[in-house]
Amino acid sequence: MELKTKRSRYIIIAIHALILLLTYFPIYFMIISSFKNNDQISSNYFLVTFPLHFENYTAAFLKVVRYLGNSVIVSGAAVIGVMIFGCMAAYVFARYDFPGKNSIYMFIISFLMIPSVLTLVPQFVLVNNLGLNNTYWSCILPYIATGQIMFIVILRTFIGEIPSDLFDAAKIDGAGNLRIFVKVVFPLSKQIIVSLLLINFLGTWNDFVWPQLTLTKDALKTVTVGLYAFTDAQQIQYGYMFAGFVVASVPLVILFSANMKSFVSGITVGAVKG
Repeated sequence: MELKTKRSRYIIIAIHALILLLTYFPIYFMIISSFKNNDQISSNYFLVTFPLHFENYTAAFLKVVRYLGNSVIVSGAAVIGVMIFGCMAAYVFARYDFPGKNSIYMFIISFLMIPSVLTLVPQFVLVNNLGLNNTYWSCILPYIATGQIMFIVILRTFIGEIPSDLFDAAKIDGAGNLRIFVKVVFPLSKQIIVSLLLINFLGTWNDFVWPQLTLTKDALKTVTVGLYAFTDAQQIQYGYMFAGFVVASVPLVILFSANMKSFVSGITVGAVKG
């Protein structure tokens, strides 16, 4: 029996080790390749080779920094908009009763069942008719419209389970709706809001198809579209390209590292509340 237990433990450890290898190997490959030139990559794919070409990062940063700035503007503005409109809508659905409330809410939920690819054409036609192509708004507004759906669904459930006594006490103290949300709802749901915002930011930052359609001017391209330009040259400098990938991933690594505790806590709280 003890032998079977040890064997099972070793199997579990081996499976976990394999999962970790498959997860982190692409990152390892990207980093070591970013210090190579084409000849070094061709001669030795998987090991570090010398000399290390740090100049890849200098060249990549000078090209990527503009695209990083565009992504910060687009994703940052979209996340702020999702937070404002999503919080307001979730609060209303959770704490107020009005005619057609459930029907409207179910209508909003129904959008989660529509594949995003099916909305590309009508969304593009709408943006084009509004004259927003090749502006930041062509990405920001659609990201806000689509990103707040999941935000509303999850946050509405969480707010709905906050004890009504807290809201009643705040009203007795003379607090209005805005103060109630700032003083009662936001502190209690801060962690789950941070988690939702991080997920939304990651989705908008990594989106490729929509910015590729609407931001054709090089000066406005986001980082995912800008990195794609690395493959347009007749002779691709792979070390330079991988260095660009590393540089582009640094803001996300910093963002998630700084907010990892709130992110994990928000997911846990959401799971417990659900």
